[in-house]
Amino acid sequence: MSKQNFSDIKLLKKELLSEFNSINKYWLSTVLNDHSFSGEISATGDVNDDADKGIILTTRMLWYFSEAALYAREPALIAAADKVYDFIAQHFIDKEHGGVFWSVDTNGKALNGRKQTYAQAFAVYALSAYYRLSRNMAPLTLARSIYRLIEKHAYDTVNGGYFEAFAHDWGHLDDIRLSEKDLPSAKTMNTHLHMLEAFTGLLQAERVGANAAAATDVENSLTHLLETYEKNFIDYSNGHLKMFLSRDWADESIELSYGHDIESSWLVWEALEVLDVPALTQRYQSQVETLFSTCFKEGIAQDGSALEVFDLDTGKAVYERIWWVQAEAMVGYFNAWQLTSDDKYLQAVFGLWSFVKEQVIDAEHGEWHWVAKCDQHAEQSFYKVGFWKGPYHNGRSLIELCRRIESLDLA
Repeated sequence: MSKQNFSDIKLLKKELLSEFNSINKYWLSTVLNDHSFSGEISATGDVNDDADKGIILTTRMLWYFSEAALYAREPALIAAADKVYDFIAQHFIDKEHGGVFWSVDTNGKALNGRKQTYAQAFAVYALSAYYRLSRNMAPLTLARSIYRLIEKHAYDTVNGGYFEAFAHDWGHLDDIRLSEKDLPSAKTMNTHLHMLEAFTGLLQAERVGANAAAATDVENSLTHLLETYEKNFIDYSNGHLKMFLSRDWADESIELSYGHDIESSWLVWEALEVLDVPALTQRYQSQVETLFSTCFKEGIAQDGSALEVFDLDTGKAVYERIWWVQAEAMVGYFNAWQLTSDDKYLQAVFGLWSFVKEQVIDAEHGEWHWVAKCDQHAEQSFYKVGFWKGPYHNGRSLIELCRRIESLDLA
């Protein structure tokens, strides 16, 4: 490692830790309250006391507080994880049909019981992390039960992969879309990506719990997901992932997602590291490298930021820099540097961090803007905290990068 890289990485770690503390302060002091937490806070800090609470925000909070506490071991973070877990256990668990509800009202009464596979995966991910923090068997038991429900109801026994969504009782659902902007495709890369991270997290939890049989089941599911990525999601003609697919894997995508490509590159690698099967690592490493090298060539703007999507209809990239894409790209390119020792990827991390500091971090109100300041328009209004925005992407990026830097020999 060059002296310049050595110096820049040490400075990066210092700044990342400072932002980690700022993120924690925001969520602990602004979002959590005496009862539970606020379901929505505007970009300027206005709290919507009547906002519903969604399972995506709630599980992302549980995951983050658990991982942040595992990293920093601060009592306030542990207490926050306990509080959010208690809310999930009391209000989001469907005691009749199993799994988690999609949303509850501000007081915790169930509003929408749909079973979105994406949401069930986040519950597994969060509960697994909380088990590793608390060593309480209750969250691990819940994670196992939801994992088994996913395998029972969502797995496609004919064509492989997992279906998108179900009704409250795991029956047929007419509108299976994750959100209004998504296509009504039977299978999506996005859902499979978050199942990949969830099953990786569950496997880590099962190994902590020393349940060999349960761990073997999850290992098999995780291996299947990697095979699904290889066979059905990676488009070898362009080096990207297919986003929307039919029941029998016909490509229905209308865009390429640089954000999901680079996020997938490091999460696939993490799954391989946790599985620790040399043959699988050798088999999939070239695919990981394809994803991050393609993103590096096509998905970085001149100012160092990471682009989100490429519109296949217009043939143009969409120049709107989203907070989560910047966060995931920093980890993805740092992982690329660790795998290849190619300094261009490390320089990409530095460029991204500079952009984040200047355009994404909200120094006035705290946390990160949804859209970079240079891309915001007067007619836009994005919340700082809400159904789709928690501390998961940016918080995970800070923790992951700090851990990776600590693993380097910088003495």
